[in-house]
Amino acid sequence: MEDRRAIIRELEDKNKADTQAVNKLYEDLGEALFQRIGEGEPFADGEGDSPGGILAEFRKLHSEIAESRDIIKSLEGDIQRLKELEAEISEKETEQTRLENEFDEVNVQLGKFLMETADSSDSLKLQEEVVLAKIDEQEKKLAELESKEGGIFAWIGKNAQMAVSKGLLLKNRFALQRLYRSAGEKYVSGSDEYHLEGEANDTAEKAKELKEQLSQLAVNLAMLKGERRNMGDLFSSEGSPARRIQSQEKHIAHTQSQFPEVHRRFGTAAAASKTESEGSFGSILISSDDELIEKSNTLNLEIAERKLKISVINASISIDYEKSEIEKSRKSIQNQRQKITAAEEAIENLEEEIGQAEKRIEELDIFIQKNGSDR
Repeated sequence: MEDRRAIIRELEDKNKADTQAVNKLYEDLGEALFQRIGEGEPFADGEGDSPGGILAEFRKLHSEIAESRDIIKSLEGDIQRLKELEAEISEKETEQTRLENEFDEVNVQLGKFLMETADSSDSLKLQEEVVLAKIDEQEKKLAELESKEGGIFAWIGKNAQMAVSKGLLLKNRFALQRLYRSAGEKYVSGSDEYHLEGEANDTAEKAKELKEQLSQLAVNLAMLKGERRNMGDLFSSEGSPARRIQSQEKHIAHTQSQFPEVHRRFGTAAAASKTESEGSFGSILISSDDELIEKSNTLNLEIAERKLKISVINASISIDYEKSEIEKSRKSIQNQRQKITAAEEAIENLEEEIGQAEKRIEELDIFIQKNGSDR
């Protein structure tokens, strides 16, 4: 029996290899036929496992892949656009900082020019005089402290006072700068009317130009940041672009893995149509397909023959098995009959013992009656 099972395994292994070869032939045929069909419509039917149905399934898979690739392309475009936005925003913010610093410097220069031509009763002019007086006071005080001499304790006190004076001097100079800048900004905003000429007028025009640049830059930055915010909101609601791309790539891989089976089914249907007077594939099959179809038919016949051999061997194994079971049953019957014979002999012995016991009881009853005693 083991020899026959070994033969079956060998036949099954051969059939497995040939089945794979046949499937590959059908797969290659189906793939070639799909390429020949292109955008054509050679079949009237279009459902189920009919040629038209398989063609529709094939096109649907391609459509899904194309759709996923379009989504990936769009997502990659979004990612690239987001990178571009970040770069543009960073660049414009750097430019904004540079322009703001330059605008402050020009406004300070403009403010100085304005203070030179301002009326003595002007509030800013009065503030300038106050601050300049404080600066002058602190500078004189520092000069006095620097010229002051003395011992170690005097030197310590001198340094402490100088530190305070320098701090106040720096504070007042900053205040003066703010005052000039405020005057310049006020002029540029159009709230003051001064007649400026020469360098002062050029400085004023430069300040206005910078203000316009900053205004336009702020608009552009707002638009870019708005676009970035909208894209961020979209990514938050629909998920990370990278993960969505990964999901689409997995879908493409899964869809592509279905093509070999669709190709095989289509090739199988085409090969079968050769036995039906060309069938519905007559317009797309060519002479070079005959060799492939004949080879697949030969392999199918060999597979069928081996399957028949396997069935015959399995039948012979089954016969041997049934015979073995019959023999086991016959032995069991024989054993049971022997048991029955032994049981019948035991029954006869028991019945004989019963008869002998009943006979003794009868003899004892007669004895008692004759002797007149109650039992």
